[in-house]
Amino acid sequence: MLALGGCTWPISDPVKLSAIRAEAEVLRKRHPIEPPRHWVNLPKSQWPPVIASLKPESVTVFQWGINISIKPYFDGGWGYHVSRSRRELPMLEGCYSEISDGVFWHGPC
Repeated sequence: MLALGGCTWPISDPVKLSAIRAEAEVLRKRHPIEPPRHWVNLPKSQWPPVIASLKPESVTVFQWGINISIKPYFDGGWGYHVSRSRRELPMLEGCYSEISDGVFWHGPC
């Protein structure tokens, strides 16, 4: 992760991105979201090693996937969303760039 002039950028290492996707899938299986719950905020002690290496502010499991918040902001901030399908992502289509299969980067939107 690199920050220049207040901007945050995603990683580009394909091995690390693949590991993030795999760790996110494990989190989804360990923390199934069933109504009435809508999400689970994970404590740092439960963050897998590659996701933790991103130094996120928070890691949250939703039904649609995993939110890895790097720099929070009132309109979404910067971070990674990991989902099986782009259609399931919670923000508008234009908010995302797919940086790896199932791993999406977003900025404020």
